This record gives sequence, C-alpha cells and structure tokens, in this order.
Amino acid sequence: MPRRRLWGPRLVGWLMLAGCAAFGLMGCSQGEGPAPAAKPAAQTIAPAPEPAFKPGVSEAKKLAALDPQAEAARLAKIMERKRAKPKKSFDKPKEAQIFFAEKRAPVGQTAIPVQRYVEAMQAMQVMPVFSTQSNKLTSAASAKTNALFGQALGRWTGVGPGNVGGRVRSLLIDPTTPATMYLGGVAGGVWKSVDAGTTWTPLTDLLSNLAVCSMAMDPKNSSVIYAGTGEGYYNVDAVRGAGIFKTTDAGASWSQLASTANADFYYVNKIVVSPNDSNLVYAATRKGISVSTDAGVSFTQKVDAAAINGCTDMVVRTDVTSADVVVASCGTYLGAGSSAILYRTTDNGQNWSNVLSVANMDRTSLAVAKSDQRVMYALASTNAKTKWENGLLAVYKSVDGGATWVAAYTNDGADVLANMLLTNVCSAFCAQCEGKLTSLANQGWYDNVIAVDPANANIVWVGGIDLFRSDNGGASWGLASVWWANTNKTAYNHADHHVLVFHPGYNGDTNKVLFSGNDGGLYRTDNARAAVTTETCSDSTSQVAWVSLNNGLGITQYYYGAVYPGGGTFFGGAQDNGTTRGTIAGGANAWTSLMGGDGGAVAVNPQNTNILYAEYTNLSLQKSTDGGVNFSAATTGITDDPLIFPFITPFLMDPNNPSTLWLGGRKVWRTTDGAANWTQASNDLVGSGTVSALAVAPGNADIVAVGASNGYVYVTTNAQQTGSLPTWTSSTPVAGQVSGLAFDPGDSNILYMTCSNFGQAHVRKSTDRGATWTTITGSGETALPDVPTFAPVVDPNNRRRLYVGTDLGVFASLDGGASWAVENTGFANVITEAMMVESRSNRLYAFTHGRGVWHVALPARAAAGPAADLLLLQN
Repeated sequence: MPRRRLWGPRLVGWLMLAGCAAFGLMGCSQGEGPAPAAKPAAQTIAPAPEPAFKPGVSEAKKLAALDPQAEAARLAKIMERKRAKPKKSFDKPKEAQIFFAEKRAPVGQTAIPVQRYVEAMQAMQVMPVFSTQSNKLTSAASAKTNALFGQALGRWTGVGPGNVGGRVRSLLIDPTTPATMYLGGVAGGVWKSVDAGTTWTPLTDLLSNLAVCSMAMDPKNSSVIYAGTGEGYYNVDAVRGAGIFKTTDAGASWSQLASTANADFYYVNKIVVSPNDSNLVYAATRKGISVSTDAGVSFTQKVDAAAINGCTDMVVRTDVTSADVVVASCGTYLGAGSSAILYRTTDNGQNWSNVLSVANMDRTSLAVAKSDQRVMYALASTNAKTKWENGLLAVYKSVDGGATWVAAYTNDGADVLANMLLTNVCSAFCAQCEGKLTSLANQGWYDNVIAVDPANANIVWVGGIDLFRSDNGGASWGLASVWWANTNKTAYNHADHHVLVFHPGYNGDTNKVLFSGNDGGLYRTDNARAAVTTETCSDSTSQVAWVSLNNGLGITQYYYGAVYPGGGTFFGGAQDNGTTRGTIAGGANAWTSLMGGDGGAVAVNPQNTNILYAEYTNLSLQKSTDGGVNFSAATTGITDDPLIFPFITPFLMDPNNPSTLWLGGRKVWRTTDGAANWTQASNDLVGSGTVSALAVAPGNADIVAVGASNGYVYVTTNAQQTGSLPTWTSSTPVAGQVSGLAFDPGDSNILYMTCSNFGQAHVRKSTDRGATWTTITGSGETALPDVPTFAPVVDPNNRRRLYVGTDLGVFASLDGGASWAVENTGFANVITEAMMVESRSNRLYAFTHGRGVWHVALPARAAAGPAADLLLLQN
C-alpha cells in the first residue's frame, strides 16, 4: 500500500475536527458540510460518536469540551502526545514490486526468468548438504537415503515473529472439523491449525516452492487439498510458483502434480474442486482456465486468457447437481480501455461463454450467495486513466446464477465513502479531519475480494485496503475495519485484504464468525453482523470487532534485520508489517511493533541499546533514544530529494563506532554524531547507480565499501576524512546489482560481494580491496545455482567458511568459495536477504522474506586456522 499517515500536527486541522465534534459529528468527509450524511437505506450503521473521553472524565469537563475552543485545546493536547510517537505509515505494493524485480531480473530486462528457479531447485537436489550446528557435511545421496538425517544434524531455530503475520491469500476450514484450518502464505507455504487458529504448524517448508496463493479442498474428502503456487496478480514482489501441489493425508505429505510442472501453472490464482465429482478440478492461472477430469493427473486449457494477463478468481454453485456451473474472472493489470471478462460454464467446464465485459473493467473478484446460489456478486476495479485508476468501477450482481449481470453500485466519481471500496480510506479522508487536501491511493489490482453472508444474500462483504459491508445487496456501504486505528482498538484490522471466509457453521445468529486474510496475517470477528460506520475521522465507530489469529504464524517478510548484543533481542524491517522486535525470552508470539508501513534497514547501538535506527521507504531514517518508544526523523543535512533514494534505502552502523553511520542514494552520506547531522561523503555515483550495499571493515573505520545498483563497487581508505570528500576507487565486478558486501573480519584487504541479478556471477572475492575480483561460485555439483544471492557472511571462527542467502534459502562454503553446499537443515527454501553473526552468542541469524527470523549456533573456533574476534563495540 501507499505510505500511511494518520494525524498531522497542525492545530487548524484539529479546529476543524473540534467544530465537527461540537455538533456530535466526528465523521466529516469531503464534500460534506457540518450536517451528518444521510444513511443508506437498510444499512446497519453505528451511531455517530460522542466526543471521545477517557474513563473517569468528569461531566463538567465533558460539558466544557462541548465548547469548540475548549475541545480544540483538549484535542491539541492529545495531538501533542501523538506527535511524540512515529506516524503510522502505510505500505506501497506497487513500489515494492518494482524494487523486487529490479534486484532480480537479468541485466537489461524487466521480467524475472521464472524457469531459472526450477533449474536452481533441480541443481540443489544433487548438492551436498551442510549442517552448521553439527559442523557436518554429507552428500545429497546420503541425505536422501537417511530418514533420520535431519534429526541427526543440528538444526536452525525459528524465533518468530509468530504474532505479526504476513501476506495471506488463501484459507480453508474443514467443514466436518471446523477447528482444523489451513492457511497459505504467499512466501511462507501452507500452515495448519487444529485448534481454530490458536496455534499453527508449517507443512511445506522444504517443498520446491513456498509461494502458496490458492488452495481448494475436496468437498467429499477434507483430507484431499490442492495448493496452487505463484502469485499472479502482477505484484512482482510476489513469488513465482511451481504449479499445483496435492495432499491426500490432510497435509502430512505433498506431491507436485506433474501435469502442472510447466509455464502454464507458474501462477495459480484460484482452484475449485467440483462439488459433484472429485475428479473435476478447475484452475485459474495467468494463462487462462484449465480443467482436469482426473483429479489433477492431467489438465486441458479451456480458456486462453494470456492476452489479458490470465484469470484471477472462480466460483462454483454447490446446489446444482446435474453439471457444474462455474463463473470465472479473467483480466488484470490491463491498459486503459481494455476489459476484463467474466466467463461462465454450465457443462463441467467444457464450454465457456462471455457473460460480462464492461469498458475499463479490470481485476474482478467473485462471490456466490450460499443461501440462494442464483445470487452472485462481482467486485470490479477500473483501468480508466482517471484519479480512480485501480479503484472501484462497480459492484455487479446476478440473480440467475451468473448468466446476466447488472450494476448494484457504480462509482459515480464523487469523493464519498462508498466509492472507496478499493481505495485507501485514510489517504482520502483522514486529511479532511486535518483540513488538508484529499489524495486517493487505489489498489484494486492488488487487494480485491468479495464475499456474501451465508445466511442472507443481501449482506455483502468487500475487502480492499479496508473492509466494507453492505446490508442491502450492494446499494450502500459502511466501513467494517480501520487499518489506521491503534492496534488495541477493536475496530483495528491490518490493511490489504485478500481472502474472506465464513465459518462452516455460520448461521447469522448463534454463529456469526468471519475470517479475514490480509497482509498482516489472519484476523477473526465473532460478529459479522455488528454495525458498520460511515464515519471516517474516528478509529472506533465501527462495531465489528477483530482479533488477530497470528499465533505462531511465522510468515513475515523481512528486508533487513539487526541483533542486540548477546543475541537475545532482535528487530527488523518487513514488507507490509513495518519494524518489529522480538526476544528469545518472550517467545515467538510476543513480538511488538515499533513502526508501521513497509519497514527497511535497522540498527542498534551495541553500547547503548536504547538508541535504535529504523526507516520506512525511500529517505525516511528515524532514530529512537528510548528503546523504540518514540522515533523522530534523523536526516538533517541530507539535501537530495527523498524520492530519488531507493525504495528501501540501505544504511549501516560502523561496527567500530556506533555514532558513525553510512547511508546511500545517488550519493554516499555519513554522520559521525549519531544522525544528528549528515554530510555528503561522495559525488554522484557513476551512471544511474544508487547505493545498494554498504560495508565497514571491522577494526578500521577508515575502510568503507559501497556497492551500487549498476554493478560498481567503491572503496575508500580515508572514510573519516573531514574538510573534503573521502577518496573513492571504483571497479565493476558485475553488471547487475551489488546486493551485499562483507570484509573479512581478520583481513581488510579481503572483500566479498554478492549480486542478485540472474545471469551474473553471484559471489565474487577481492584480495586487494576491490581492485581485482575472482568469481567463487564453485563448479559441477558443488556450484552455487544461478539464483538471486544476498548477504555474504564470513564465519569469524573459521574465515574460510562463508554463507550467503538466496531466493531459495541459505548456502554455505567450507573452503572459501571453491565449493558450496545447501544449508537447509530445519530451514526453509525461502528468500533470505539479510544475515549476520552475533558474536557473544556465537550465532548466525537469518531474516527471511516469508518465514520470519531464524538462528543457528556456529561451530566453535578451530584450534588452528584463520579466525577473528568480532567483539569490537560490545566490550
């Protein structure tokens, strides 16, 4: 999502808000005067709130607050306290996708060559396997034949977060045993709960792909589940898939359907199993609609939708037994004027007809009313080049099982709440509460889901950035969740909703349970019939209460991380879920949030752990001096436009002096006073390069290396120079992005770099501080696969032992890069972009993009051999 903002500091905004409050109207929206907006017919709307007071406030103070000036003063005091805390930022999926792709695509190309992941996974099958904790290396053949291999070797330990979550696009509930649930994380695999979400267990860590985007359960046998991989909504930060996997034993074991091990099934967006014949399986993919008549043994494409970027959703009627009636939605991320299409079949998928295609209709989601399956709804986004691009086009309704459709609600262009179903409500209306201009942030291409109350065909739910509900068949809408609320508010639910699932026993009376899967994991409400609201200046007027089910659900997608001295505390910046912190003592389910939005790089002062650094996107460095309770901007002196900095801007604390930090955009910047002031440390980088990696030599703060997005590596040996810029020498060891740099901790002449673009040398070594380079990726069966590579780490206990993170997990070399082994003993095949050694605990930490944070104990220092002492700042 786009950058989040909650409240601004200007009193004029609060004077406007106070004026509304004086009349009992906390919900003034654009285009509305001081009178309340008319409530839509038959919509259950919560009453407008009284001015908010803490418990115990006297009636006299309440009456005094009804005076606008007194209320303004009271709210100003509240705002003063709010300003002491970091603003709640929102995430940017479109920018994240570009950032993700640029790091990975072959040089000169924009598309990620997904087939190379398959080739890399095949190469991994014959590579040796190394266990760090046990310091044991074994052949691939021995690892495969020894069933106890994983238990015999030491394993990595996951430390969470289990309560933060990550992007969830699929959820299944066993209708015969509703406490059994299956959840798909888009970069974290399939997870299972047998206690209604109280705890979760991963089922697929070591499958060849973790990008689970869709799941379907056989209606006649709940032990049979299909998991579709690959996220095909054109958010390139998405992870590419490897077809469809199937289990027949409730997730205990999985196998890839050979019929889907091809390019047609790289992105499986929806799977439906026939309610009449378990052999009939329908798949909506980026290529179109495919149908299997033999439970997945083979598939036949019935609709070619490649020209409109494939199909994204599908529903089936369960009340028709003669033949399956299926409706599918095809088309997403289209050019202006192009149209998505709804297709329908009434003969088990053999023939499909176009039943709806409207000008500028883009990604569209579907829902069928369980109580009357003649009733269906479609939520359509628009690609028209207006301010509503990627926002709402219309909500369509069918009353004849999808044969014909009419608009139940159409976006008329007015800046009203009902038009914001696929728009960031806060970006549109929170500014109104401050008296500022409104801006729209539309994401119908990314988060777009619709569902119907199983007991009432007129009650319709929509998920975009927030959740909405209509109680009158889509004619009017109210807000049912508030992402910008404080997380302790019952109305709070994480932003960006992708899946809505009602409890199998839902009846609208004794059971009103609804689940929401979003970018923050899984949430539940126990009363999906509670009153919604049209108020937009309050974070508590919706009566729909939500609780998080992120209990041991380790699917957070980290970009960067840092570890406190001793290894007991750690924190990192994650996509969609901001900056979060956890401890070994507290456990996986006790992580806390420090900042919201998209998180980025982080650092902790090892001499004073109350001093923390974190960031949002682009140039947005924040500093805390009270252990993360409060953050404030820390970019004074940096004069470049913040928007020219990378989406996630790298910065690094000098391991020799915690008051010195380095940060980069088009130039390199340095602070020597803990980010109170920054000074320019280089001219613009060569070409169009921006800083992509930083390293400072342990033991010598004058030696600094900088990697660039266009393959350059810059090194200076007078980094602390003042009065003039340090002197930089440059080389170009690769043509792609330098994704990581590391000095040998015992010899600052030795520098390692990694490259993340396909087709490049992924690990190179210099013995002369970057003047010349040697490729160290091995050969034959011990070669590092051609896969995006990050985060080089030199083991200080044995400097010939190297580690790198990749898009398929961690690899290790025991001989300085001459040969490589897979290091996945207990570790997932998951994107790993950040790793570091914490010396006091002697642990290697990995911050993954989809499976949270892990650590493993490094082998003890050898009696003989190269080693280094990294207890620099920590003494």
